[in-house]
Amino acid sequence: MKIKTLFYTLMITLVISSCGEKKKSYDEIASSGRTTRTENLKLNLTTFTNKGVMIGQMYGTLEGIGWKNEKSRSDFFSICHDNPAVNGYELSGIESGKKINSDGLQFSWIAKNAINAFKHGSMIVMNWTAPDYNGNKDVLKDYVKSLSNFISSLQDSYGIKVPIVLYLYPVDGKSWYCKMSIDKYKKLYEDTKDMLDDNDVTNVIFGYSETYVNKAFLERYPDNAEIVNITYMQTKEHININEYKNTLETFLPKAISFAQEHNSTLGLTTGIESIPDSNYFSNILLPIVEHHRLVYVMFGANHGDYKGGHFFTPYPGEGNDKIRGFMKFYNNEHTIFLSKLNGLYLESK
Repeated sequence: MKIKTLFYTLMITLVISSCGEKKKSYDEIASSGRTTRTENLKLNLTTFTNKGVMIGQMYGTLEGIGWKNEKSRSDFFSICHDNPAVNGYELSGIESGKKINSDGLQFSWIAKNAINAFKHGSMIVMNWTAPDYNGNKDVLKDYVKSLSNFISSLQDSYGIKVPIVLYLYPVDGKSWYCKMSIDKYKKLYEDTKDMLDDNDVTNVIFGYSETYVNKAFLERYPDNAEIVNITYMQTKEHININEYKNTLETFLPKAISFAQEHNSTLGLTTGIESIPDSNYFSNILLPIVEHHRLVYVMFGANHGDYKGGHFFTPYPGEGNDKIRGFMKFYNNEHTIFLSKLNGLYLESK
C-alpha cells in the first residue's frame, strides 16, 4: 500500500509541475546575438529592393478614418482588399510607464496589433521619440529598461519575438535631442543601443530616422545604424505639390547613395495630407517607386473622422478619383502590399 501511495503521489506531482511549465520557445539565436528571424529580416531588407517597394502606413491596421482598434480592419483593405506590408508605431510614453502613447493609442493595442501583423508576415517599424532625461544617466537607464521590456514582450504564444526596426531618437527638428551637437547626439544613440544590448533585447534592427528639412541632411547618422528612414510629408495647411515632387526628386538619389555607401537601405515615410490631387499616387509617387531602390514607402496615419481631413491614403467614401489613383498604385508591379510579401523572415537561399 505504501508503494502504491508513493507512486500516485509521484504521478500527481509530475502532472502539477508539468502544467506549470512554460511553452518551449522556438526562437533561435543567430551568431549575431539576435533572433534568427531578426537577422533574416536584416539580410532580406537589401534583397527585397530587387523585388519592389513594400508599401505601409503608420498604425495601418490599428487606426483609420472613423475607427480604432477594430479586428481585421484597415483603410487599405477597405479600398483594395489588401493590407499594409509595413506597419509603423510610435513608442513615446512607454519609457514613463504611460498606458497611452503620444498619439493617443493604448500600448496594449499596439502590442497586440504588432504581434498580429508580424504573424501575417508584415514588417514592423517603431519610433522612440524619447523625453529629455536631463543628463541623469540613471533616469535614462530606467527609460531604456522600460523600452526594453516592452520590445522583448512582443512575442507570440510560442515565444517567438517580433523582429522590430527601431528608430531611436528620430530627428524631427523639434525634439530636445535635435539641439544637441552632432557628436553628443551620436554618443546618446550609441549609449542607448548599448543599454538595449545589455538588457538582452535580441529582436531589434537599429535604424536612423530624419525628417527632411534642408540640403544638409544625414549629418547625425550614427555608424551603427543599419537602416535609414527619411520622412517628408506635407500637412493640409501647407500643400505645394510641385515643391513636394521636386523635393523628393532632389534628395532621394542622394539619400539612397548615402545608404548604399553605409551598407544600409533606405525607407521613405511620406504623404500629402487630405490628398488634394487625385493623381498623387499614380503620377507623382509611382514614378518615384519605379525609379528608386527604396525598401519601403510608409504613409502617414489616417485618424479622426472624415471632417478633419487627417488622412494620407483613401478610405471608403472619400472620392472615386482618389481611389482609382490609389488602385493604379496598388496594381503596379513595383508595389508590394501584404499579399505579395513572402519570406521576409526566412533565410535567403
